[in-house]
Amino acid sequence: MSKKSGTPKESQVQSAIEDYLKLLERGGRCAYIKNNSGAYKTERGGFVRFGRAGSPDFLLFLDGGRCWHLEVKTAKGRQSKSQKDYQLMVEELGHLYLIVRSVGEVVELFEAR
Repeated sequence: MSKKSGTPKESQVQSAIEDYLKLLERGGRCAYIKNNSGAYKTERGGFVRFGRAGSPDFLLFLDGGRCWHLEVKTAKGRQSKSQKDYQLMVEELGHLYLIVRSVGEVVELFEAR
């Protein structure tokens, strides 16, 4: 949790959501990928980038060929330009892109389907 606000960090929300998705996957309700992107510094001082800029934190694969793209944010978190661009691209292809801020929101998504 953040020392100042007492609210969970984005990484804590991601971990809670991933724990829930693991349960759903074991129950046959979805398959998921935790999507990582970023960079690391090499010994020579260069950077190696991995993942795709703007791609969501989780890709969920559901029955009927459906795919949900879940971006995790804190209560005050906002999308970057590359995340907005990615959202537009996948929505134009008919995919569902969602910003979630708690594991409770993900639970509600599955209860509603």
